[in-house]
Amino acid sequence: MQQHDYDKILYRLMSILGRLNDGEILYKDDLAKEFNVSTQTIQRDFNERLVTRFPIHRIGNGWKMMEGHHLEKSRAVEDILVLDILKTFSNGLGPSFAKRSEGLLSKLCESHSSVFYTRLSFEDMSVISGLFDTLEKAIEESRLVQFFHKNQYRLVKPYRVVSFDGYWYLLCEEVIDGRVKTFHIARMKDLCLHEDHFEKDTTLAKRLDKAINAWFNPNVEPYEVILEISAEIKRYMLDHPIAPTQKIVQELADGTFYLSLEITNEKEILSTIFKWIPHIRVIAPKALQESVLLQTKAFLEKQVLL
Repeated sequence: MQQHDYDKILYRLMSILGRLNDGEILYKDDLAKEFNVSTQTIQRDFNERLVTRFPIHRIGNGWKMMEGHHLEKSRAVEDILVLDILKTFSNGLGPSFAKRSEGLLSKLCESHSSVFYTRLSFEDMSVISGLFDTLEKAIEESRLVQFFHKNQYRLVKPYRVVSFDGYWYLLCEEVIDGRVKTFHIARMKDLCLHEDHFEKDTTLAKRLDKAINAWFNPNVEPYEVILEISAEIKRYMLDHPIAPTQKIVQELADGTFYLSLEITNEKEILSTIFKWIPHIRVIAPKALQESVLLQTKAFLEKQVLL
């Protein structure tokens, strides 16, 4: 690896990370054109260097910093990327050198990256990163994939690879019953690309982009939720959207505002509501109001003052 190649890679990675840190959603096609590299190179940047080290996840076809996380601008961030580049460089010098340097570089990487993961739960990307290229190729080319999951082989039409709370899932339509399902990628075995193609359902694809978390049920018609948000957390809620469908429907003089969003399952939104009590209140639907009230009462009844 030449010096200018090293500089270009580091500049590209730092630029991407900086923009994600500023709240942007980035797309590999745009980044490939901007940095004059292939889309495969950008995909490797994310799969092998960025997602494995930093709180980044997929949003539709793009990438975004995870909600509630922000990296401080420090030398440590650059050091992590430098160490990853050095690891790639050592592999190019032959198996003997790579083997001798692997232990040292791995220890250095772990010591630097641990600060970013003290309060995050992430899967071991080394276990599933090899599956990403196959799934991405299948999605881009509208090809079926087959894999073993929960004691049976599945043949599916893949639509989206998404990350919810640090865990990776495939959103797809299973051929045998035509139902849309969510499969945990880490539990897939014997993944292979099928030679047959399929015609994508554009309506379904748009619905999948509205998923909030793993509780999303694409087989259920979405319904509207109205939340009252206090002024104290307004800025955070606007900077870190709860859902792709959210929009402000009313603002009051005291800074309170009403937020509309769509869900398919109350579990999609309950954790967010409980997280922000007492600064958030359910206005509609009534069933969700009652569910929050019952669960809150049950929690309070179990509390014992020491």
